[in-house]
Amino acid sequence: MSRRDDIVAAALGVVRERGLGALSVRSVAAAAGVGPTTLRHYFPTQAELHKEVAASLTASALDDLGIADAGRDPADRLAECLVQFLPPRAISAEALAGWSELYRLVLGGTPNLGVVEIIGSARRASESALRRWLGVLADQGHVVRAEIDAHVTRILALIDGIHLDLIVDPASIDLDEAEAAVRWFAGRVITPKGP
Repeated sequence: MSRRDDIVAAALGVVRERGLGALSVRSVAAAAGVGPTTLRHYFPTQAELHKEVAASLTASALDDLGIADAGRDPADRLAECLVQFLPPRAISAEALAGWSELYRLVLGGTPNLGVVEIIGSARRASESALRRWLGVLADQGHVVRAEIDAHVTRILALIDGIHLDLIVDPASIDLDEAEAAVRWFAGRVITPKGP
């Protein structure tokens, strides 16, 4: 592992232990056992560090799973991929509160620009994954290619709405209901093939 990789791993550790709001040059340098000058050699700006952390977080969170398996039902394959956007079933109340804190940092009076960058990078990575998954299904004739961008917007709106419910009124929705909504939507995206 390179020094740069060690710094990214330390940054991910800071995020896991203390949340995204704690991600700073000083906290990451301390966790990586390097000085701030060394960290700046690899990441000249805090924004570059945040982009790398966001890319690592998103890359580890979204998998193509079985999207290309033409032997399986296309709606099931898409739903399986979309469920990755929901909080894990084993998520603790503390972890969900940390996730909520991330959005508070973005929406608050003085947004944390590093966190805004992380959310923006994660959003772009999410859009890319959705386009990739829908593109595979379009290649197989299950999705109308011209509708991919509209589907991406709709899927992200659905996921954002579920996340908002989980933050604002966690009792209003449980993960079973959220997963059922995602599976229902996946079924609507698929274009039925003719006889």
